[in-house]
Amino acid sequence: MTAFKREKSGEKLRPDAGIAIIYVAVFLLSSLWFVSLALDMGKLMATRTELQRAADAAALAGASAIDPTTGDVVQDSARVRAAQTAVQNNALQETAVPVVIDPDGDVDFPTPARVRVRVHREDATGNPMTTIFAQTLGINTLDVTADATAEAQKLTSICEGLAPFAPVEDRPFSTQCDSIYDLKVGAGQSEDGNFQLLDFPPCEEGPCADVGGGAAAIACYTRYGYGCCISIGTEFVFTEPGNKVGPLSSALRDRWDADSDRRDVCYQEYTGDRSRVLTVPIVETFDVNGKKLVRVKGFAAFFLRERPGQGGQNSFARGQFINYVAPGEPGPNPPPDAMVFGVHLVE
Repeated sequence: MTAFKREKSGEKLRPDAGIAIIYVAVFLLSSLWFVSLALDMGKLMATRTELQRAADAAALAGASAIDPTTGDVVQDSARVRAAQTAVQNNALQETAVPVVIDPDGDVDFPTPARVRVRVHREDATGNPMTTIFAQTLGINTLDVTADATAEAQKLTSICEGLAPFAPVEDRPFSTQCDSIYDLKVGAGQSEDGNFQLLDFPPCEEGPCADVGGGAAAIACYTRYGYGCCISIGTEFVFTEPGNKVGPLSSALRDRWDADSDRRDVCYQEYTGDRSRVLTVPIVETFDVNGKKLVRVKGFAAFFLRERPGQGGQNSFARGQFINYVAPGEPGPNPPPDAMVFGVHLVE
């Protein structure tokens, strides 16, 4: 009866009337599957980014483990630093958890100055990244890895932290524990009125930007460091005549007193926060009269071994030259006996 009535009214039954509903259902299911896959891909990309960040940081930390005597990377220390730094970073597994690496298996040394670190979320090591919706397809986990290589490179430019002292490039400086030098000579031991101090150009950056010049600038740069760039071969600075005993000695004592390790030990036994370490330019000569231009030939790091006295002959900055890592930029043709390194990602 129903069919008859529809026929009479001109309506006809379509044999494929239910197929459209099936198409819609398939389309919705496919769309849901693609959206789910996109969520898993998003998690995969986020995990890879987090792992790369951890690998970069761990490699840089490892490359900073410079032997103060030889300038090579100390492998045992580099492994420890890389592992300690990696675990301070999180990456997704099921949720975000610390990145743990094997110091022996995940850290290697392509050259004496390079550290390569591999981090991972893998089934083989029991920590793969778990999927969200791909499990419906039988894909429960995915392996994600990242690696980075950092190198300790000799610096040709330093843009923060330089102290206004300038040892002369007349011989290679020994970094042995028993080699003690006078970075700053006292009154009566100067060369032509210069006391191995430098008058850096005016700088509007850093903690000493508004200090002016003269003794106040020398004291501020000694305490906190110069805030602008000095480069090998392209920068010239004036020598600073006069002994500046009072402000200089006070600034050096402040650095000593601020350090967490004030023992009379060499750098190889030192455990402090590096307040006693000064990065300084090396110049060609101080055989000049008065305030003249001298050329910067390199950089050195100097570790204070004694607390400076009140003045006169006791105003020496006495200590030990060391190989050291500092902020700066490498460049072509660094001096072969350079002692200050920067760590940079190379791969």
